[in-house]
Amino acid sequence: KLFSTQMQEIADQIYDLYKDLPEVDLAALCERNPRLQMVKEIADKNKFFHWELEFADLFAERGGFDLIIGNPPWIKLEWNEQAVLSDRQPLFAVKNFTATQTTQKRKEALSDPETYRLYLAEYVSIAGMQNFLNAVQNYPILKGQQTNLFKCFLPQAWQFCRKAGVSAFVHPDGVYDDPKGGLLRGEIYPRLRRHFQFINELKLFPEVDHHMVFSLNVYCNAPGVGFDMIANLFAVTTIEECYDRSIQGSVPGIKDESSKWNIKGHPDRVLRVGRKELSLFAKLFDGSDNWKEARLPALHAQQLLAVLSCFVDQEKTVGRLRKEIYTTEMWHETNAQNDGTITQNIHFPESSLDMIYSGPHIGVANPLFKASRSICEKNSDYDNIDLLVTQ
Repeated sequence: KLFSTQMQEIADQIYDLYKDLPEVDLAALCERNPRLQMVKEIADKNKFFHWELEFADLFAERGGFDLIIGNPPWIKLEWNEQAVLSDRQPLFAVKNFTATQTTQKRKEALSDPETYRLYLAEYVSIAGMQNFLNAVQNYPILKGQQTNLFKCFLPQAWQFCRKAGVSAFVHPDGVYDDPKGGLLRGEIYPRLRRHFQFINELKLFPEVDHHMVFSLNVYCNAPGVGFDMIANLFAVTTIEECYDRSIQGSVPGIKDESSKWNIKGHPDRVLRVGRKELSLFAKLFDGSDNWKEARLPALHAQQLLAVLSCFVDQEKTVGRLRKEIYTTEMWHETNAQNDGTITQNIHFPESSLDMIYSGPHIGVANPLFKASRSICEKNSDYDNIDLLVTQ
C-alpha cells in the first residue's frame, strides 16, 4: 500500500519476470554457502536501513525529503580494549588503567575463554565498521579523514534530500579547519546557508566537555555560494539578537565586565562569507588559491576581516620559512607508553631529561604557562604559573 502507482507498476513487472521461477529455500541456500549465512547473520544483527526502500513512494513522487534535521552521534570509531575488557574484568575501569597497564594485564584477562570471545567479537565489529566507513567507494569526500559518525550523516542527508531540500545538523566544528577535510568542505560550502559556532561553556550539552566546540549548520541542496556565520556563541538567544538591527554600540567581547561568558548579540557579529572571504582564508591559512576548500576561522566580528586582509598583504610569513625550519612528531603519547619509551610518572622534574613537555604547559608567547597537578588525569588538571613569583 505504501508504493506509489509507478512503483507498483515496477513491482508487477518484476513479479511477472520471476513468478515462474522455482522457489528458493533461503535456509538451505545459507547452509550450503557459509559466506551467505554470515552475510545474513550480520544483516540480522545490525538491522541495516535502506532509505530508498523504506520510503520508496516518497523518492518516486518527490525525489527525496524536503527537510532532514537532527543531532547525529559525535562518536569517533576507535578500538578501546580497556572498555571491552572491563565488561568482564571491572578493575580495568575501576582502576582506570593507563594504556601501558592495560597492555601488561591483557594476557591474563584473555586467558578466560568468554573474555577472549567477547574481545575478539568486539574487535571484528569495530574493524569492520572502520573499514566500511573509511572505504573511498562508500564515502569518497571523507577520504583521508579520521572516522567520526557525524561526518557520514552529511553526504547521506544531501543524497536523500530532493534538489532544493534542506538539511540541518548540530555537529562538531572540526570539519571546517581539518587540514585533510578539503574534499568535504568543497561539498559543504555550495550547500551551506547558516553556520553558527558554539562553545559548550554554559553546558548546552551537559554530557560533553565544556571546551567542546560545535556548530548548528543549515544546508540546502540548491547550489550557491554564500552563508551567514556567527562564531563564539554560548547561548541560542544570542543568534536572535545578532539579527536585530536596532542594536547599536560596540561589539560585545567574549566575556562581559564580570568575566562571565557574554551572551549578548550584535549585528556586526554576523559575517556574510562568500567567494571573496573564502579566497582570503585560503591564501592566509593555506597559501592557496583553492577557495572552494578553504579552512574557516572563527571570527568574532566583521571588523576582523579587515585585519586578516592586512595579514595577507605581508610578504614575509612563517609559511615561507619552510627551508629554514622543520617539525617532528617526537613521541606519540599512547604508542610511546605502549612500547615503554615513556611512562606516566607525575612529579616536578629534577632536570630537562626527566621532563615531558606537552601542550598544556605552553601558552601564547609563554613557554612557562601552566604546571601539572600532582594528580593529573583530566585536561583541566593544570595550574597557571605566576611569573612574578620568584624563589
